[in-house]
Amino acid sequence: MMITRRTFVRGLMATSGMAATGASILAYGADTHDIEQKTVRLSLGLGSPLRLVTLGDIHFDPLYDELYLEEVVRQLTALKADLVVFTGDFITYKLSRMHDLARLLGRAEARLGLLAILGNHDMWWGTERVARELENNGIRVLRNSSYELPGEKDFFLTGLESYWGGKPDPSVVSQTATSARHILLIHEPDPFAHLNDPRIKLQISGHTHGGQIRAPWIGAVRLPKYGQKFPQGLYNRDDRLLYVNRGVGTLKPHIRFDCRPEITVFELT
Repeated sequence: MMITRRTFVRGLMATSGMAATGASILAYGADTHDIEQKTVRLSLGLGSPLRLVTLGDIHFDPLYDELYLEEVVRQLTALKADLVVFTGDFITYKLSRMHDLARLLGRAEARLGLLAILGNHDMWWGTERVARELENNGIRVLRNSSYELPGEKDFFLTGLESYWGGKPDPSVVSQTATSARHILLIHEPDPFAHLNDPRIKLQISGHTHGGQIRAPWIGAVRLPKYGQKFPQGLYNRDDRLLYVNRGVGTLKPHIRFDCRPEITVFELT
């Protein structure tokens, strides 16, 4: 039987009885780059099935882990998505290699193309530069704007600016026909608590990293502003749906514990 690094690290932790601190350090090899592809099947009233693949919170700097992101892009393309959507925080605070990141992500393939929204870090440190580099590499950026799904009348993917870093304008939804339907893309999940327009069928968010470090019986050790209420996964309130993706990158400390990076595959009908 082949022993993977993940199996070895967890076996070592189990047999040696290491303290929680040591376990957290070793978890870098076990969880931080161990991508989970999570499939979520939802019925939204689409005329034709749609495979929508999403991820976010790349936080390219300061580690610039290109080999890892090459694997992320390889997996994205292998999923044969109709659409790939990036949910923001491409950078942490440095723009110097945004061109390299955009060129790498632009190599992903999807039948209908690549879309993105911007996160709070993107908007704090370089809204126009991040958006321009993405657009120049074939990734359409939605900033308080919509993309109408081909073959689906009045069914939109609508992206709002970051609630923490930008100027979100939900009227882009309310100005559409009462019969319209929207998949709403917002970097931060917590606005789900008050965005109750019935035209919004699904909100997709990131931002929380799922907590990044999760403790047994407690859950996320720390969650960011605008990410306190909905840490990860699927939520349903009054027939409104929210899904929060854990992202693929990290902020300090650059480890994940009991919180694997995630690519979400939405099978929508």
